Amino acid sequence: LELSDYATRFLADRFARLPGVANTATFGARSPAMRIWLDQSRMAAYGITTGDIIGALQANNIELPAGEIETGARQLQVLAQTRFSSPDAFRQVVIQNSAPGDAGRPLRLGDVATIEEGPEQRESIFRANGVISLGMGIQPQAQANTVAISTAVKAELDRIRPTLPPGMRLDITADEAVFIESSIKQVLKVFAEAVALVIAVIYLFLGSMRLSMIPVVTIPVSALGAGLAMLALGFSINILTLFALILAIGLVVDDAIVVLENIQRHRAMGKSRADAARDGASQVSFAVIATTAVLVSVFVPVSFMEGEIGKLFAEFGIVLAVAVAVSALIALTLSPVLAARIMPREDRPNWLTRTVNRLIGALERAYGAILDRLIARPVPILAVTAFLMAGAFALYGHLPRQLTPDEDRGQIRIILSAPQGSNLAYTDAATRQVEALLEPLRANGTVTNVTTIVGTWGELRRSMLFVNLAPWGDRDASVDQVIADLRPQLSRLSQAEIFVRAAGGLGLSSGQGNVSWMLGGPDVARTAAWADDLAARLETDPRLASVEVNYSANQPGANLSIDRARAQDLGLSSETIAQTLQVLFASRSVGEYTSDGRQYPVILQASPEDRDSVADMLGVFLRNDRGDLIPLSAFASIATGATAPAVNRYDRLISVGMEADIAPGTDLAGAMAAVEAAAADLPAGAVLAWDGQAKDYLESSGGIATVFAMSLLIVFLVLAAQFESFRTPLTIMLTVPLGLAGAVLTLWITGGTVNIFSQVGMILLIGIMAKNGILIVEFANQLREEGRSLAEAAREGAVTRLRPVMMTTIATVLGAVPLAIASGAGAESRRAIGAVIVGGLSLAFVLTLLITPVIYVLIEGLRRRPEAGAQPVAAE
Repeated sequence: LELSDYATRFLADRFARLPGVANTATFGARSPAMRIWLDQSRMAAYGITTGDIIGALQANNIELPAGEIETGARQLQVLAQTRFSSPDAFRQVVIQNSAPGDAGRPLRLGDVATIEEGPEQRESIFRANGVISLGMGIQPQAQANTVAISTAVKAELDRIRPTLPPGMRLDITADEAVFIESSIKQVLKVFAEAVALVIAVIYLFLGSMRLSMIPVVTIPVSALGAGLAMLALGFSINILTLFALILAIGLVVDDAIVVLENIQRHRAMGKSRADAARDGASQVSFAVIATTAVLVSVFVPVSFMEGEIGKLFAEFGIVLAVAVAVSALIALTLSPVLAARIMPREDRPNWLTRTVNRLIGALERAYGAILDRLIARPVPILAVTAFLMAGAFALYGHLPRQLTPDEDRGQIRIILSAPQGSNLAYTDAATRQVEALLEPLRANGTVTNVTTIVGTWGELRRSMLFVNLAPWGDRDASVDQVIADLRPQLSRLSQAEIFVRAAGGLGLSSGQGNVSWMLGGPDVARTAAWADDLAARLETDPRLASVEVNYSANQPGANLSIDRARAQDLGLSSETIAQTLQVLFASRSVGEYTSDGRQYPVILQASPEDRDSVADMLGVFLRNDRGDLIPLSAFASIATGATAPAVNRYDRLISVGMEADIAPGTDLAGAMAAVEAAAADLPAGAVLAWDGQAKDYLESSGGIATVFAMSLLIVFLVLAAQFESFRTPLTIMLTVPLGLAGAVLTLWITGGTVNIFSQVGMILLIGIMAKNGILIVEFANQLREEGRSLAEAAREGAVTRLRPVMMTTIATVLGAVPLAIASGAGAESRRAIGAVIVGGLSLAFVLTLLITPVIYVLIEGLRRRPEAGAQPVAAE
């Protein structure tokens, strides 16, 4: 009580006033109340009913304005202090002026009741590391900065601690900002690594640190542009926006690399620095604009994904699109100006540059020779490409699927469900056994804090334990390993059903490793029976574990049957009967009392000893309209049996909630397939509806498919508008599946899963693959306009563009490598998207260089040549 009172008076408001805090929630609080425990045997002996006691309390414990007094120029409010403030005052309340058997003494409330200050309700228990405590949760506002709130709360705690009463302490048991801060630090580390790798690649190919700085300038400028867009749109710096900036590193330098490499090529022709900058930039301006338009058209649809996951990725897509658009502007304006100013007047390559140039020259000659053979005999390369693509897409259907990668967020949630009808004491005893199993983990440092709430979701039979693990660098076991070790131990506890799962990523409150659904039907009885039947089938399925039905028609209960005719004959109304039973067995507030300037309720209820059996209810006495005392047993009977809990509805159907843990080695899609297969055998009236992360998975899958189709269509239309042709975009778009095939093979080799991050990575590959195709095809078109043959244009365009394509691809790949090999907090999500980019682009890079010129020749060769003497027609 002291903790609850102190938190209410002195803590809640202080935390609620902090910037960004929406509200504070208290767990395990016990609000003070004056508890009046009625002794039914004494009441019967004295001939007293609950109505007599309520009347006496309402007549005596009251506070009303008594009026006003005017004294000269002053007016005084008069308040009669007639409200009680202590248990002794309530004990002295007179129920009858003369006690039966003792005519000289009044009957007081203390004669028939035990009165004490105690908790208003005891519906939950909160413990921190096994110690009874009071929990407070800080609820942030919708757009608030979690890290800033955490910092403010810690500062406030430092100010509060010196003022705490003796023996009281304040500790932080859980802080989401720890994971966020650690993740951001890791992401910033990855950002720095990506920048360093990209700079190294540029220097390796250009051989001049001065020239290398020109593409590097686009990184901070593009980041600044993206930051301004984030500020204007109200976006926050979070994991996904930082992901976007990391992926942008390799992409934003691409345009500058293409421009600079072409300027350097024109400079090698003997042109002045200014002429080389002008001619080189103008020659590739169309390709830069086209590639930028394609990339932006790919990124923007990501922002329109549906569902809760779509909202999270909206910022990701827009930030990436803005960064790429700004980089194109810089590449076509600032980069040529800088090149004209700082490009060396004489080309004096160092030994490293000469070595790289010799290697690239040899590679270009070998590449040209290979293209001569492939263009002359295209069938082998087409067959190999078709085989790889077919194999990859067949493999795609066998990859494991989940909503998000299983992240190690450093927290485990253990949910305990005791049998229906279990009271708080039973649930607490079972929960303490779980806490005992966690003590060895606390002792060896794997677990830092165990926070327990007994009596969650408004049910006394449920409890939840939040198990915080040591920081990632201070423990050897991952969260999955800890869970795997705990599951066999928890399964041996037979007092309750126990679910254990890792805390979910992307704000998924349901956690990882579980699947939940609703089963609907026409009525309660059949729906409940179908749910039990479905659970029995799933218990034997190895893909699921700990199947639970969140409904039971066998909840213990007592049915009171009242003979209304008999009650009326005895002079008792239904209202009198209901009010009496409510007071004794459900409690009733009958006023307030004052303590330390605050008002608290006065609760009237039968003593625990008088309501621990069904027979106690029948011994209740009621006063009829003639003043006689009538026992409840005179007109009522009680039968114990089963009662049903509240009925849920889902989409207007009576429904039963169900959930299960996903067995190790099974993905979310496999678990959902198991449920659907078992539900297929249910009667026709049964309706299965997914809930939780299963629902999010379906929404995100449908959204990804839509975004994927939109991206392909938009890219094709943008290319068609740019090239004023349908054949050229088709040549470019046919290379896109190569990147997707590479991504699938990478996921298979690395044991990855198809999830929201890897799917977004595949969408990004559409734009990246199209970009490489544009560089080759656009230059080949320029050569054809100069009169080159189709085969010559394809070959020379590809060989000439080999160097910039290689540079941009390596820059993009190396920019994503730190993501693919990330470690630490939140590394699983970073690896998912990084692996797709690295693997997909690496494999597709080789195949694109070989297949694009071949496809170009084949498709452009379909164009009908004008007959002799005919006027040339405009391009399509």
